[in-house]
Amino acid sequence: MSIVEERKGLIIFGAILIVVLIAALAAYQMTGNMSIEERYTTAVGLPPSTEEEGGTFFGFSAEGDPVLYVIVLGILIVGCYAAYRYFRI
Repeated sequence: MSIVEERKGLIIFGAILIVVLIAALAAYQMTGNMSIEERYTTAVGLPPSTEEEGGTFFGFSAEGDPVLYVIVLGILIVGCYAAYRYFRI
């Protein structure tokens, strides 16, 4: 067996990991750190709201917070690793 055939699963896992990282960075780059309400009010020229709204995720803002992106990225990485170990690719 060649080294490529022996490491096939690890190569596939690495490729999936790279795609997930690129997708996570692209999502953060597209949305930035503003919530959808902030982007809307800026786009239509309304004055910014000073009141803080509820939408939180374990105490962190559910929209536009880098911590949420890190949490989701971590979940995806753990899911990919679990799939890699379970299916023995």
